[in-house]
Amino acid sequence: MAPTIQNLAQNKPIAPKPRAPDVQSDSTQARQISDKKRPKWSSEEDVLIIELRQRGMAWGDISKELPGRSALSCRLHYQNYLERRSEWSEDRKTKLALLYERWKRRDI
Repeated sequence: MAPTIQNLAQNKPIAPKPRAPDVQSDSTQARQISDKKRPKWSSEEDVLIIELRQRGMAWGDISKELPGRSALSCRLHYQNYLERRSEWSEDRKTKLALLYERWKRRDI
């Protein structure tokens, strides 16, 4: 038998399963932080991230050195802004040019 509007109105909503309060994923944390006005990255923070990453430090450990910055925000800032600033070597430029010549005429 199909439920009627009256039957549905009497049903109690199902509560979502509670999450552990101290466990948050990086994406949850990032969403919460993005809702707040975040200060811009300082040049000191940029230098520190580059230095710590060159030492092979994990993003979680790097974020502990930068109060108010999550591991995710450190990684994204590095990948989107800092890593791209580096100059390309001649070898890398040559490889790109060769690949461009190889693939430019192909219909993809």
